[in-house]
Amino acid sequence: MAYTTYFDLSLRPGQADPDEAPAWDRLGRVWRIIHVAGRQAGAPFAVAFPGWMRDGFGLGPTLRVFVEDGGVADRLYDAIERAPGIGALVNGSRVRIVPEAPQSFEAYLMHRISSGISKTRKTIPTDVQQTLRESARLRRLTQQKGLPFVRMRSSTGHGFRLVVERIAAAGDAKGVPNGYGLSRTTQVVALPVV
Repeated sequence: MAYTTYFDLSLRPGQADPDEAPAWDRLGRVWRIIHVAGRQAGAPFAVAFPGWMRDGFGLGPTLRVFVEDGGVADRLYDAIERAPGIGALVNGSRVRIVPEAPQSFEAYLMHRISSGISKTRKTIPTDVQQTLRESARLRRLTQQKGLPFVRMRSSTGHGFRLVVERIAAAGDAKGVPNGYGLSRTTQVVALPVV
């Protein structure tokens, strides 16, 4: 799958209102809207952050949404536009096509902290599983310490941090993004740097 069509959603400048949510929280809201719209429209998408760490520790004010073609882009963009409150959060760009033969590619990986004991390891005693899980959790927290994140809320209402890492990618990496538009270590989605 080649993601060669894209559009940008850029956060509107924050107000002077002290009750205004910080940019990273507003970006999380926009991302949740895209996540739901992608599911509703049946439009697989991948995300990039052209402002990655540009103004300090964060993903930047722009969420770039890549899709396979213009028809999918229009369907997804229309679904996003119908979301309540989206106009107050972002300005959208027009749909664009990546110029021929991009020179470099990147991928955005999702980092997770596992939430429970593995149900597939039935031969390992529960107390050993718990110790292994806690060790893995601490290792992942250490790995994630220098990576930006946004706060998200699952469909069941549970809050979590969506931690993202940017890596260089080979142009032929044709993985499938997850529901948030991110790569996984086993499914790297090469996105052109534009």
